[in-house]
Amino acid sequence: MEFTEEQIEEILSRYKKSIQYNRDRYHNVRKNDEEYQKKNRQRSKAHYQSHKEDKKDYYKKNKEELNMKQKFRYYKSRDNIEVYQQRFPEDYKKLVEIGFIN
Repeated sequence: MEFTEEQIEEILSRYKKSIQYNRDRYHNVRKNDEEYQKKNRQRSKAHYQSHKEDKKDYYKKNKEELNMKQKFRYYKSRDNIEVYQQRFPEDYKKLVEIGFIN
C-alpha cells in the first residue's frame, strides 16, 4: 500500500495530536482523580505481587553482569575508566563482548 506525501503528513499529524491529547488529559484530568489513583495503585500493587518472584530470579540470574555494570558506572562517574581496566580486565572484556561498552 502506497501513501502520498500528503497522506503521510496527515497520518503523522493525527498521531502527534493524539499523543498530545492523551498526555494533556493525563496531566490535567486523570492524574488528580482520586478514583483513578486508587485503581492505579491497586493495579500496580497486584502486578508487583504477581511478578515478585520473576524479579528475584532475574537478579539472581544476572547478578554477576549487573555488578560488573555497576562497578563500571562507578569508575566512569569518577573518570577512572583506566583504573577499572587495570583492576578488572576480565570484567572489562566481558562488558565489551556484550556490547555495554563501545
